[in-house]
Parts: sequence; structure tokens; C-alpha cells
Amino acid sequence: MARQKKTDTTTPAAGFSAPPADGGLSIDKLAQAFAAMMGAPDPHERSVAEPDMVHVDASPDLDDSGLADATCRVSPLTIFEALLFVGLPGGEPLTSRRVASLMRGVRPQEIDDLAKELRQRYLADNCPYEVAAKGDGWVMRLRPEFACYGQVLEAKARQVRLDAESLDVLAAVAWNQPVPRDRLVELGCDAGPAVMRQLVRRGLLELSNDDGPCYRTTAKFLELFRLTSITDLPSPTDPPQ
Repeated sequence: MARQKKTDTTTPAAGFSAPPADGGLSIDKLAQAFAAMMGAPDPHERSVAEPDMVHVDASPDLDDSGLADATCRVSPLTIFEALLFVGLPGGEPLTSRRVASLMRGVRPQEIDDLAKELRQRYLADNCPYEVAAKGDGWVMRLRPEFACYGQVLEAKARQVRLDAESLDVLAAVAWNQPVPRDRLVELGCDAGPAVMRQLVRRGLLELSNDDGPCYRTTAKFLELFRLTSITDLPSPTDPPQ
């Protein structure tokens, strides 16, 4: 009796146990297999929902706390304090409406509240400066008991050394302005171009276009000689006082 051939019912190996295909595994398939073993997403698979380009707004956000460290976060209070510190030319006060227009979602009334909060904080910390109401706005200034130190610095900044030639030019211009450059010689003032440029750089003279380039005195000239207006000059024929 012939021996019956035994049928192999073993399930063929699959997955990683399966024999390699004729062409072997590609690099992509190896990467997919490794990712599956590590429980990580397929590094070569791209989500269909992923956009081709991400547009990022590079403009600064004043409300972003990352712009400052934890000790000085950017907020309406600190922004207002910085604006007061810089100030406006000539000591012009910062109005609440103007400050509020520079910040999103802040009303002028809130700026007034911030000014009062800063004033109380500086007073509690015994700071030499204060936030004070001036006109229809706010300024940061030295407290009255410290104001004398600021005046000393301002006086030193106003000191200007003038030689006799420069004084002659200022006198000729002050009493005869506007004065064309050529007429200075007629007035007995023969200062060179270097002297004239120096007086303009120092802000004591300015060039105006009154029928041609002419020299005039400036507001700094009045301040230096303690005059309210040019009409306060004594007559050149008056004896010195």
C-alpha cells in the first residue's frame, strides 16, 4: 500500500517573517517598517492637509510678553511709562487720547488711570521723578526737591563760549536782521565763513530766504541773552548798563 503524501497545512509566513520579494525591500519600505516598529509616524508620508507654505506675520505684537522678560512685561502700563520717559519735544504733554491711539483696545480714560497708578507707585518708592498733569496731558519730570539738579545740567548745556568776532556778528545781525551776507561787511563785520557756519551750527543764527539768503537770530539766541523777544534789545546808541 502506497504511503499517502502528507499535505502541508502550515500558514505561509507573512509580514517581517515573509521571505523578501525578488527585488528586495526598497529604502522607502525599510523606513516605513522602522517607523512602525518605533511607533513613530512615517517620515516619508506627507499629510494631505499640510499646506505648501505657511505665511507668518513678521510684524511685532506689542501685546506679546515674549518681547520683554518676566520682570518687565509689555503692557499698557509699561508702554505708557516708556512714552513718558522719552517725552515730546519742548516738554509738550502726552494727551491720553494720543497715547490710547497707539495701543489696541485701550481707552483714554484708562490712560488717565494708568498715570495715577504710576504716580502713586513712584511716590511709594520715593523716586526722584514723578508723573504730573500738565495742560491736557501728562509728563514725567523731576520732583520739585530734585529740580535744582536738572537746572544745573541745563545751565551747563546752555554755556556757549563766544569770541569777539562771533559777538560782532551776532550784534550786527540782531540789530539789522534780516541781513544778507554781503551787507555784514558794510556793517563793519568781516567775519569769515567758518565763523558764520559755527554760529549756525550752534543754533544762534539761521538762514532765511528774504529776497535771497539772509541771517536771522534764533530762539536759542534769545534764551542765551535772556530776552523775551528781539524787541527787548536796547538801542545800539544807548550807553551800556
